[in-house]
Amino acid sequence: MMYRTACPYLLVVLSFTVVACRDTRHNGEDSARSSLPPVYPSGPSGNNNWDADAGPVMIVSTNSGGDSAAVVMPDQTDSTIADVQGISPPVAGIAFDLFGRAGRVASAVNASPLPSRKARRDCYSWPLAKLSSPHASWQVGFASGHAYEIRLDSIEGMSSTDSAALAAAIAQTAATLPAASAPTFRGLPFRVRSAYTFRLDSVEAVIADVVRSVNEEANPRLEHLLIVGERPATSRGKYDVGYFHRSAGAEESTEATEILAVVRIGSAKRPAVVINIEYDDGGKLGLIERSGPAQWGSTWRSAYTDC
Repeated sequence: MMYRTACPYLLVVLSFTVVACRDTRHNGEDSARSSLPPVYPSGPSGNNNWDADAGPVMIVSTNSGGDSAAVVMPDQTDSTIADVQGISPPVAGIAFDLFGRAGRVASAVNASPLPSRKARRDCYSWPLAKLSSPHASWQVGFASGHAYEIRLDSIEGMSSTDSAALAAAIAQTAATLPAASAPTFRGLPFRVRSAYTFRLDSVEAVIADVVRSVNEEANPRLEHLLIVGERPATSRGKYDVGYFHRSAGAEESTEATEILAVVRIGSAKRPAVVINIEYDDGGKLGLIERSGPAQWGSTWRSAYTDC
């Protein structure tokens, strides 16, 4: 549904380690949940931690032309995703605001269902819709009035001095986390794969994907550390970590996370990071929401899709 963005690495060498804190992979996280009805025309009705203030559905861009979208039904789980294969997406009467990493891209865009694709055995995807007009650079859309923009600044767009200072601060932040239980990556340098900063009143927040690698020809391995942190806007030191997630394994199959957008959700305008979690054979979407100063949590993950 989406592809990984190739980003240049910024090298920061520190002989510290990070905590091993890996979420359970998709196969087990829905095992304890009961089945839910397949379609929610008036909004989510189950309880898988989807933020109801974010609206009844979410859409994500599926092509470079910017006019096609996958319609994500938030209450579908790994146990029920099969129920929505081949259905018409519930987008009638919904106008969408579109967002990317640079903020709001478009407002009140209508969508119409596309013909359903023939379902394939053990292959799951979201139903598709076509936007009333194409828009470049959008990543995710919410029903109009349910989300508000937050603009991101990428480390790649900063001056060399500022990007180096940010990379150093991120590495110092990673070094404050408890030591990883696995010794494989200890003492190896951190590389900042991607990093974005944004302002929340007097606070500067950062979202960073930090990696370390073992470059053995026969068995290359990679560690990803996703960090969400905060510091006073006037500070240039390390960040207070509000959330982090570690994944590690074979280089070609290690879970990676792409940042799609950051928005404020609902009337309370709670900041939320929208992510695409990429596995070797498919992926999930997710929300990481802020509950207080330097307090962020993974609140929702979509059903797993692999077509």
